[in-house]
Amino acid sequence: MSEAIDNIHRDDAVKLICSHMKYSPEKEIVALSDACGRTVFEDIRSRYDVPAVRCSRWDGIVFSYDAYREIMDRETNAGDFSSWKEGVDYSYSNTGIPASREEFDTMVMIEQTRFEDGCLREILQNDVEREQNIIFPGEKMAQGELLASAGTYVTPAHLNIFAMGGVMTVPVKRKPRVAIIPTGDELVPGVLQPGPGQTVESNSYSMAAKLKEWGAVPLLWPIQPDNPELIQATLRSAAKEADLIVAGGGSGRGLRDYMQDNLSAAGRLYFSSVYHGPGKRTGFAVVDGTPVISLVGPPGGEEMTFDFYVKPVVFSCLGREFRITSVEAVLDEDLPPHHKTDFMYPLLLTRTPDGVLHASPVDMGRFDRDLTGHNGYIFVRKASDGLRKGSTITVEIRTGCENL
Repeated sequence: MSEAIDNIHRDDAVKLICSHMKYSPEKEIVALSDACGRTVFEDIRSRYDVPAVRCSRWDGIVFSYDAYREIMDRETNAGDFSSWKEGVDYSYSNTGIPASREEFDTMVMIEQTRFEDGCLREILQNDVEREQNIIFPGEKMAQGELLASAGTYVTPAHLNIFAMGGVMTVPVKRKPRVAIIPTGDELVPGVLQPGPGQTVESNSYSMAAKLKEWGAVPLLWPIQPDNPELIQATLRSAAKEADLIVAGGGSGRGLRDYMQDNLSAAGRLYFSSVYHGPGKRTGFAVVDGTPVISLVGPPGGEEMTFDFYVKPVVFSCLGREFRITSVEAVLDEDLPPHHKTDFMYPLLLTRTPDGVLHASPVDMGRFDRDLTGHNGYIFVRKASDGLRKGSTITVEIRTGCENL
């Protein structure tokens, strides 16, 4: 068996994880009201023409163009419509309302008419054309027209389009199931006040929320103590239910950090570290055919690596495009290299009144506390001079912060 890879790059890591995913996107049928945020399983087409019959584009009057030309072309009283009777020669029609008579094939907006005593006297528009301002059957949406192709992420706007086309149930892909397994003797549930040497298990809350937002189903396991046999049994149990497992904690170099040994014992460890900190000891294995991503325990590193290595895998399962967004910004402080490793520094991006983006480094001593205090990252190699105040840098936008 080949040795696990060290210092793997993010792109290579994601490709490796995706190559081992066994997720099968079975079709589910959901009500239209439940389809937002889901991924379309197969092409969706309109069930009928919209509109179904000829109707008005605006509020106004409809009439026969041939009858209109007779009035306009006569030698005397040309353009005098006093003889026209409502319901016989013309009718009022609001937007989207079918014409009352088949021969009414032309429409003029109400502001282009003149009435006296409730009777039509004059049509003010000079360049009336046959069939103007008329919406024909299928003009907005034709029967069988493609409304969304397979793999489309359903937004609120799609619900409007589907309903317009008579699609009240939507075929969607089954959501990937992602098991979350927190580990560590020091962890206690959030309902308990931590004692000496204890820490509230907080990571699973944000993990579960993100998975729901990304279109997956979180499967929450209780906190597992630092017991190798128990953790390995838990991994094998989760492998039977989940498409992907995320194991948190125990991946560092401490005396009781057993996770990567557990992954090797329960399955095959493919990589044992990534190319950056925080979260340097992020690992990946396959246990009983199910991919397992092991993350570090501290919330700051977990937040970053969960976004880096789990989100693109979930998106890949659903056929959604995953993109990394970057922007140019002016660095407000010197940023020295990390003393131990290549490092992905969190930054706070702000925009000045003149529209220039500025980037300020985050206090790493409070990184786990100030998880909402950054919206970007910059990679700095250990073997470099770092970055200087006032320089223009390329900043990767943090997931969920793209609308700066």
